[in-house]
Amino acid sequence: MRSGMPRILAVEDDRNIVEAVENTFTLVEGYSLTAVNDPNKALKAAIDLKPDLILLDIRLPGGDGRLLLRSLKENAATNAIPVIFLTGLSSEGDKVLGLNLGADDYVVKPFSASELLARIQAVLRRTSPEPAARTALETCGLRLDPAERTASLDGKRLDLQPKEFELLFLLASRPGRVLLRRFLIENTSSYGTDVSTRSLDTHVKNLRKKLGRKAGLLETVHKLGYRFAPDA
Repeated sequence: MRSGMPRILAVEDDRNIVEAVENTFTLVEGYSLTAVNDPNKALKAAIDLKPDLILLDIRLPGGDGRLLLRSLKENAATNAIPVIFLTGLSSEGDKVLGLNLGADDYVVKPFSASELLARIQAVLRRTSPEPAARTALETCGLRLDPAERTASLDGKRLDLQPKEFELLFLLASRPGRVLLRRFLIENTSSYGTDVSTRSLDTHVKNLRKKLGRKAGLLETVHKLGYRFAPDA
Protein backbone atom coordinates (compact mmCIF):
# COMPACT_ATOMS: atom_id res chain seq x y z
CA MET A 1 0.00 0.00 0.00
CA ARG A 2 1.26 3.48 -0.81
CA SER A 3 1.99 5.98 1.90
CA GLY A 4 -1.02 8.04 2.84
CA MET A 5 -4.61 6.90 3.16
CA PRO A 6 -6.15 4.01 1.20
CA ARG A 7 -7.90 4.39 -2.13
CA ILE A 8 -10.79 1.98 -2.55
CA LEU A 9 -12.44 1.05 -5.85
CA ALA A 10 -15.99 -0.32 -5.54
CA VAL A 11 -17.40 -2.26 -8.47
CA GLU A 12 -21.00 -2.31 -7.28
CA ASP A 13 -24.36 -1.50 -8.91
CA ASP A 14 -26.35 -1.08 -5.67
CA ARG A 15 -26.25 2.65 -4.96
CA ASN A 16 -27.50 2.11 -1.40
CA ILE A 17 -24.42 0.03 -0.59
CA VAL A 18 -22.09 2.56 -2.20
CA GLU A 19 -23.69 5.41 -0.24
CA ALA A 20 -23.47 3.48 3.04
CA VAL A 21 -19.76 2.88 2.49
CA GLU A 22 -19.22 6.52 1.48
CA ASN A 23 -20.99 7.71 4.64
CA THR A 24 -18.79 5.49 6.78
CA PHE A 25 -15.65 6.71 5.03
CA THR A 26 -16.55 10.30 5.93
CA LEU A 27 -15.75 9.27 9.52
CA VAL A 28 -12.42 7.78 8.50
CA GLU A 29 -10.16 10.67 7.59
CA GLY A 30 -8.47 10.29 4.23
CA TYR A 31 -10.20 7.18 2.86
CA SER A 32 -11.07 7.67 -0.80
CA LEU A 33 -13.85 5.74 -2.57
CA THR A 34 -14.40 5.53 -6.31
CA ALA A 35 -17.39 3.55 -7.56
CA VAL A 36 -18.18 2.07 -10.98
CA ASN A 37 -21.25 0.00 -11.80
CA ASP A 38 -20.22 -1.25 -15.24
CA PRO A 39 -17.96 -4.33 -15.17
CA ASN A 40 -16.74 -3.49 -18.67
CA LYS A 41 -15.22 -0.27 -17.32
CA ALA A 42 -13.89 -1.72 -14.08
CA LEU A 43 -10.57 -3.09 -15.35
CA LYS A 44 -9.62 0.25 -16.91
CA ALA A 45 -10.69 2.05 -13.73
CA ALA A 46 -8.45 -0.25 -11.68
CA ILE A 47 -5.49 0.34 -14.00
CA ASP A 48 -5.99 4.12 -13.99
CA LEU A 49 -6.75 4.53 -10.28
CA LYS A 50 -4.28 1.96 -8.94
CA PRO A 51 -6.41 1.47 -5.80
CA ASP A 52 -5.14 -0.13 -2.62
CA LEU A 53 -8.16 -2.44 -2.55
CA ILE A 54 -11.14 -3.37 -4.74
CA LEU A 55 -14.64 -4.15 -3.48
CA LEU A 56 -16.22 -6.38 -6.11
CA ASP A 57 -19.85 -7.46 -6.40
CA ILE A 58 -20.24 -10.92 -7.91
CA ARG A 59 -23.59 -10.26 -9.57
CA LEU A 60 -23.23 -7.26 -11.83
CA PRO A 61 -25.48 -6.04 -14.65
CA GLY A 62 -23.86 -7.13 -17.88
CA GLY A 63 -21.14 -9.21 -16.26
CA ASP A 64 -19.94 -11.65 -13.61
CA GLY A 65 -17.64 -10.39 -10.88
CA ARG A 66 -15.78 -13.69 -10.87
CA LEU A 67 -14.81 -13.23 -14.52
CA LEU A 68 -13.71 -9.68 -13.74
CA LEU A 69 -11.58 -10.97 -10.86
CA ARG A 70 -9.88 -13.37 -13.27
CA SER A 71 -9.11 -10.47 -15.61
CA LEU A 72 -7.72 -8.44 -12.71
CA LYS A 73 -5.45 -11.29 -11.67
CA GLU A 74 -4.25 -11.87 -15.24
CA ASN A 75 -3.27 -8.23 -15.74
CA ALA A 76 0.21 -7.27 -14.54
CA ALA A 77 -0.99 -3.79 -13.55
CA THR A 78 -3.74 -5.08 -11.24
CA ASN A 79 -2.86 -8.61 -10.15
CA ALA A 80 -1.41 -7.52 -6.80
CA ILE A 81 -4.43 -5.42 -5.75
CA PRO A 82 -6.38 -7.16 -2.94
CA VAL A 83 -10.04 -7.86 -3.67
CA ILE A 84 -13.00 -8.33 -1.33
CA PHE A 85 -16.06 -9.97 -2.87
CA LEU A 86 -19.46 -8.48 -1.97
CA THR A 87 -22.27 -10.91 -2.65
CA GLY A 88 -25.63 -12.30 -1.71
CA LEU A 89 -24.31 -15.82 -2.43
CA SER A 90 -23.74 -17.30 1.00
CA SER A 91 -23.12 -21.03 0.48
CA GLU A 92 -19.80 -22.51 1.53
CA GLY A 93 -19.17 -23.60 -2.05
CA ASP A 94 -19.58 -20.04 -3.33
CA LYS A 95 -17.18 -18.74 -0.70
CA VAL A 96 -14.55 -21.38 -1.47
CA LEU A 97 -14.84 -20.68 -5.21
CA GLY A 98 -14.43 -16.93 -4.66
CA LEU A 99 -11.36 -17.40 -2.47
CA ASN A 100 -9.86 -19.95 -4.87
CA LEU A 101 -10.22 -17.45 -7.69
CA GLY A 102 -7.96 -15.09 -5.74
CA ALA A 103 -10.28 -12.97 -3.60
CA ASP A 104 -8.78 -11.92 -0.27
CA ASP A 105 -12.08 -11.93 1.61
CA TYR A 106 -15.77 -12.62 1.02
CA VAL A 107 -18.49 -10.48 2.61
CA VAL A 108 -22.09 -11.66 2.39
CA LYS A 109 -24.95 -9.18 1.99
CA PRO A 110 -26.56 -7.72 3.97
CA PHE A 111 -23.68 -6.34 6.02
CA SER A 112 -23.07 -3.21 8.03
CA ALA A 113 -20.73 -0.56 6.67
CA SER A 114 -18.67 -0.72 9.87
CA GLU A 115 -18.24 -4.50 9.46
CA LEU A 116 -17.07 -3.97 5.88
CA LEU A 117 -14.64 -1.29 7.03
CA ALA A 118 -13.18 -3.71 9.58
CA ARG A 119 -12.70 -6.30 6.83
CA ILE A 120 -11.05 -3.68 4.59
CA GLN A 121 -8.64 -2.67 7.34
CA ALA A 122 -7.79 -6.31 8.08
CA VAL A 123 -7.09 -7.12 4.41
CA LEU A 124 -4.98 -4.00 3.97
CA ARG A 125 -2.97 -4.93 7.04
CA ARG A 126 -2.42 -8.50 5.78
CA THR A 127 -1.43 -7.45 2.28
CA SER A 128 0.74 -4.46 3.20
CA PRO A 129 4.01 -4.36 5.13
CA GLU A 130 3.76 -3.13 8.67
CA PRO A 131 4.67 0.55 8.93
CA ALA A 132 8.22 0.58 10.31
CA ALA A 133 7.43 -2.62 12.19
CA ARG A 134 10.87 -2.89 13.82
CA THR A 135 11.72 0.81 13.83
CA ALA A 136 11.10 3.10 16.76
CA LEU A 137 8.18 5.44 16.19
CA GLU A 138 8.44 9.06 17.34
CA THR A 139 5.45 11.40 17.26
CA CYS A 140 3.88 14.08 19.47
CA GLY A 141 6.53 13.57 22.16
CA LEU A 142 5.96 9.81 22.16
CA ARG A 143 8.71 7.32 21.43
CA LEU A 144 7.62 3.72 20.92
CA ASP A 145 10.23 1.05 20.26
CA PRO A 146 8.61 -2.24 19.12
CA ALA A 147 11.92 -4.11 19.20
CA GLU A 148 12.63 -3.23 22.83
CA ARG A 149 8.94 -2.91 23.77
CA THR A 150 9.66 0.39 25.50
CA ALA A 151 7.70 3.65 25.50
CA SER A 152 8.41 7.17 26.65
CA LEU A 153 6.57 10.50 26.62
CA ASP A 154 8.54 13.75 26.50
CA GLY A 155 11.63 11.81 27.53
CA LYS A 156 10.00 10.11 30.54
CA ARG A 157 9.46 6.36 30.50
CA LEU A 158 5.88 5.10 30.24
CA ASP A 159 5.10 1.93 32.15
CA LEU A 160 2.80 0.15 29.69
CA GLN A 161 1.31 -3.31 29.86
CA PRO A 162 1.87 -5.44 26.71
CA LYS A 163 -1.70 -4.88 25.46
CA GLU A 164 -1.40 -1.16 26.12
CA PHE A 165 1.85 -0.92 24.17
CA GLU A 166 0.43 -2.84 21.20
CA LEU A 167 -2.71 -0.72 21.10
CA LEU A 168 -0.80 2.55 21.31
CA PHE A 169 1.68 1.49 18.63
CA LEU A 170 -1.09 0.26 16.33
CA LEU A 171 -2.94 3.57 16.64
CA ALA A 172 0.11 5.86 16.54
CA SER A 173 1.49 4.17 13.43
CA ARG A 174 -1.72 5.08 11.59
CA PRO A 175 -2.29 8.72 12.59
CA GLY A 176 -5.65 10.17 11.66
CA ARG A 177 -7.18 6.83 10.71
CA VAL A 178 -10.16 5.41 12.55
CA LEU A 179 -9.40 1.86 13.67
CA LEU A 180 -12.50 -0.12 14.49
CA ARG A 181 -12.82 -1.94 17.81
CA ARG A 182 -13.03 -5.25 15.97
CA PHE A 183 -9.88 -4.46 13.98
CA LEU A 184 -7.97 -3.47 17.11
CA ILE A 185 -8.98 -6.66 18.90
CA GLU A 186 -8.17 -8.94 15.97
CA ASN A 187 -4.85 -7.27 15.20
CA THR A 188 -3.42 -6.95 18.68
CA SER A 189 -1.60 -10.21 19.26
CA SER A 190 -1.98 -10.24 23.04
CA TYR A 191 -5.75 -10.23 22.76
CA GLY A 192 -7.09 -13.04 20.64
CA THR A 193 -10.47 -12.79 18.96
CA ASP A 194 -12.68 -13.65 21.93
CA VAL A 195 -11.95 -10.51 23.95
CA SER A 196 -14.89 -8.21 24.58
CA THR A 197 -14.92 -4.60 23.42
CA ARG A 198 -15.29 -3.63 27.09
CA SER A 199 -11.80 -4.98 27.78
CA LEU A 200 -10.43 -2.99 24.85
CA ASP A 201 -12.12 0.19 26.11
CA THR A 202 -10.63 -0.37 29.56
CA HIS A 203 -7.12 -0.55 28.13
CA VAL A 204 -7.68 2.66 26.17
CA LYS A 205 -8.92 4.32 29.37
CA ASN A 206 -5.76 3.21 31.19
CA LEU A 207 -3.60 4.47 28.32
CA ARG A 208 -5.21 7.91 28.56
CA LYS A 209 -4.43 8.08 32.26
CA LYS A 210 -0.79 7.28 31.56
CA LEU A 211 -0.61 9.84 28.75
CA GLY A 212 -1.83 12.51 31.16
CA ARG A 213 -2.14 15.92 29.50
CA LYS A 214 -1.74 14.23 26.11
CA ALA A 215 -4.65 11.84 26.67
CA GLY A 216 -6.45 13.60 23.81
CA LEU A 217 -4.13 11.87 21.37
CA LEU A 218 -6.48 8.88 21.68
CA GLU A 219 -9.79 10.02 20.25
CA THR A 220 -13.01 8.01 20.51
CA VAL A 221 -15.04 7.79 17.31
CA HIS A 222 -18.62 7.10 18.37
CA LYS A 223 -19.86 3.59 17.54
CA LEU A 224 -16.74 2.77 15.54
CA GLY A 225 -13.48 2.73 17.46
CA TYR A 226 -10.47 4.94 18.09
CA ARG A 227 -8.18 7.31 16.25
CA PHE A 228 -4.72 8.67 17.04
CA ALA A 229 -5.20 12.42 16.68
CA PRO A 230 -1.79 14.13 16.46
CA ASP A 231 -3.41 17.57 16.19
CA ALA A 232 -5.36 17.18 19.44
